[in-house]
Amino acid sequence: MFISNLGISKRIATFQFSRRLIARLTFLLGLLWLPIAYGTTIQKLDIDDVVMEAELVFEGEVLTHEVRVDSNSRLINTFVTFLVLDVIKGSNQIDTLELKFTGGTLNGETVRVNGLSIPQPGEQGIYFVESTSNGLINPLVGWSQGHFVIKESEGKRMVYTTNLKPVVGIQSVSSIPLTIKRPNTILEENTAATGILVDSEGQLRRQPLQVNQLKSEILEMIR
Repeated sequence: MFISNLGISKRIATFQFSRRLIARLTFLLGLLWLPIAYGTTIQKLDIDDVVMEAELVFEGEVLTHEVRVDSNSRLINTFVTFLVLDVIKGSNQIDTLELKFTGGTLNGETVRVNGLSIPQPGEQGIYFVESTSNGLINPLVGWSQGHFVIKESEGKRMVYTTNLKPVVGIQSVSSIPLTIKRPNTILEENTAATGILVDSEGQLRRQPLQVNQLKSEILEMIR
C-alpha cells in the first residue's frame, strides 16, 4: 500500500503474499487501480519439498540489478542477473540467468514485499528456482527457504541463511512417518525449511556447512 506523509517524498508499499496463492494473485495485480495490501502468509516446507519443487537449483553470483515498472500491474520489479557457476538440478545449458523479484526502488519510490529478500549484487549463493518463466512474486521455492548465501572465511566457502545465520546441517525428513511427523506451520520471516539445521544463537559450536557438502546432500535427495 502506498503511504504518503508530510515531509516524506518516498512512498513505501508493503505486501505479504501466500506462496500458494502467488500464481493466482499475479494476474489480479494487473487489474488493480487502487492501492491494496495483502495480509497472506508463506507455508513452511520440508527441505525435501524445496528440492523436489525446484525447476532449477544452481550455485551462482549476482552480476546486476535492473529496476523497472511492470507495464500491466504498475508495480516495481527488480530483475536480477546471475552468473551461473554450477547447476545442481535442471538444465546446465546456461551461463547467465535473469530472474524477476517484485520490489525495489525507482525514482525515489520503494516497494517492499514482507519476507522477500532480493539477492544483492556481488552475492554468491545457492538458489532453488520454482520457475524460470512464470511471473511469480518471488521465483525462489518457499522464498527464504530456497535461498542460501555463501560467505568465504579462511579459504572455506560456507553456507548461511538469508539473514546470515550459519547452516550447520541438512537432513531429509521424507522418511519420517506422517503419523509422527510434525505438521508444517506458517513460515516465520526469513527462516529455513524443516530439515535445515541453523545455529541461530551461536550455541551449537559447529562450523557452517561448506558449499560442496550442501551440494552433495541435495544430489542425494534428487536421486
